[in-house]
Amino acid sequence: MTAPKAEALAILKSTIASTKALIAKFETLIQTGALPNVPFDPSSPNAVALYSDAGAILKAQTTKLSLLVLNKPYTPSEITFILKSLCQECIPALVSACQLCPPERYTNFLHSTIRESVASAFKHYLDLLEDIPVDEWGIKNIRSQKTLRNTGVIWEGMDFAIKLAPMGLVAVAVTKVEEYHDLFKDAIEELEEWRDGNSSMDIITNNLSEMKPIGAGVKEKVGAEARKHDINNVEEFEDNPFNLPEHASAAIMPVTRRAIETLKLIRLLYPALLKRRVKRFPSIDAQTPPDKFPTAEQADRYDKIMLYCRLFGDDADNLAAALYAQDVEQVNNSLRTIRDCARKCVALAEKTWEGGEDEFTKWVRTWLVKLDEQ
Repeated sequence: MTAPKAEALAILKSTIASTKALIAKFETLIQTGALPNVPFDPSSPNAVALYSDAGAILKAQTTKLSLLVLNKPYTPSEITFILKSLCQECIPALVSACQLCPPERYTNFLHSTIRESVASAFKHYLDLLEDIPVDEWGIKNIRSQKTLRNTGVIWEGMDFAIKLAPMGLVAVAVTKVEEYHDLFKDAIEELEEWRDGNSSMDIITNNLSEMKPIGAGVKEKVGAEARKHDINNVEEFEDNPFNLPEHASAAIMPVTRRAIETLKLIRLLYPALLKRRVKRFPSIDAQTPPDKFPTAEQADRYDKIMLYCRLFGDDADNLAAALYAQDVEQVNNSLRTIRDCARKCVALAEKTWEGGEDEFTKWVRTWLVKLDEQ
């Protein structure tokens, strides 16, 4: 190894160490919630624009870095230049974006989304830095697959940052609520399948599989006992087609019906909330001027509505677990919990973002009557 190349590798090694220390420090601050927020100031840069611009730079620099690491000839000085550039501009800009989106004006939903995205990018950058060779052995044994994998994850995260600039908060929130809605519908479908015993043929198959076959050489007494066992199995199937414990089936089926009816009623909230509240929230994108940002009260309402859209799915899972366990008392407790959440959610969403009434206001009053009838 020539003296200039040895010196370049030594500088690169030192630069990697300092870059790792800086990124690890910021990742820890973000992950632990210790990174302080900067109070909302109309004169401050738009956090979405800053996040998007820094994300575009990080993606471009990551592409260059990966190409330099994987291709020959290996040039340590150029890699060092990129890493120093990242430490001086891009990484501080991403951290600033995390600080300049206080939840009381940007919403906690967007605040958390940006911070989680940056923390993920930093985590994978630390992995990427581990793959940069700092000696002759490393240059000859580059782990290209790992480098490409970490590069791909960083690209994906920064693509989201770039897209957020034009599409804004509301588009991201709509996608998230649709995901919650799909999970909630899946939970209802699974409960209905369980209630119906999946299908009559599955139940018959399951019961028949438990019947002991009678071999040709089995003694008559054994054969008689086996036939008696088969007959008992058939009788059990006819008496209890849902394959539930005899002592529990009579009690669990009425609450199962009530539970599914309640969940179906709550399911109706998702499209209504999406159309009338989530999509009509004052969106925040890279071009939003300070005077068009939502108020602290609006942001708080929005965050709580988003939270309830997620919690409905968690409550449905808890309700299903209680039903599967044949625990009627716990089923009733879970029903009370999810109904209370639904009432709180519609109370927050009943009025428009400006505090007036609309079609959703009237609809939700009728919906509450239906909920009380359950």
